[in-house]
Amino acid sequence: MTEPLEHLGNVSRQYQQKAAEYRGILVAAAKAEAAHKSARAQAILRAKADGERVSHATAETIAEADDRIAALYLERLVTAAEAEAHKAQLLQLREQVANGRTFVASAREVDKMHAEGRAGI
Repeated sequence: MTEPLEHLGNVSRQYQQKAAEYRGILVAAAKAEAAHKSARAQAILRAKADGERVSHATAETIAEADDRIAALYLERLVTAAEAEAHKAQLLQLREQVANGRTFVASAREVDKMHAEGRAGI
């Protein structure tokens, strides 16, 4: 029965590690989103304040064409994708932990049956 317990222990440790990392990943995604939104808003305001009068839609287009804003948007998308991938890994590991518990319980029952001479052999 040590093999099922070892497997369950390994998966449980992986789950704990991923869960601990998840907060940092979510914080990075939130910071990237905030940085992008702030820089974009500032660029829109600059576009509207500079020289001739432009519509809000034109100011948005000018802001989104800015390389810095585009880089911040890319960072925002990448960190959000990393957070989503990490969440999927957590869900998979949680399922593996549940399966490991079932496997350990089954192995325990088989060991008990052997100990009681009810192995059915």
